[in-house]
Amino acid sequence: MEENIVEEVDQGWIDYRNSVIDNKSKSQDDFEKYINLIASGGIVLSLTFLEKIVSLEKAVCKSLIVIGMYLMVFTLLSNLYSHYKSILDSDATIRDIDKKKFKKIFKKIEKRNRVINVLNKISIWALILGIFSLVTFVTINIYHMSDKQKTTPPPKPATEEKGRTITPPAFKPSNTLPKK
Repeated sequence: MEENIVEEVDQGWIDYRNSVIDNKSKSQDDFEKYINLIASGGIVLSLTFLEKIVSLEKAVCKSLIVIGMYLMVFTLLSNLYSHYKSILDSDATIRDIDKKKFKKIFKKIEKRNRVINVLNKISIWALILGIFSLVTFVTINIYHMSDKQKTTPPPKPATEEKGRTITPPAFKPSNTLPKK
């Protein structure tokens, strides 16, 4: 009777552990998807801002957008390499299992996961710094644009000349002169 209770408790923990593993797997998938989505979206929004709102010639602090876009590309590439490294590590673990190197498997997995975790941290920080750089660029340029609009006087109407308004006559004079 007591053995059944211990087995049920152990099975409960095993089930819980498996659900944690499933949750971790889903979180990893979401992490990869969202980091790629945010980084690529940042690049697209930056290009759209330059195209539609402020031209590159009129932009100030151009180095911020260059740095931000490079960081976004770096995020995508480091994340891509993280995926590739994970595939290679999984293949190596499968080979270790096939060769029955059971004692070394867990140490190798921990070592392999450290590299992937470093790549993921690099991706996160590159994304954060890239977003910060791009948002700073946009903020500075929006402020700069609004500042220019305040200091530039509105254009004068085309009919004004030296402060006087030229208005056409209400009637057209005749070609004949009046008699005296």
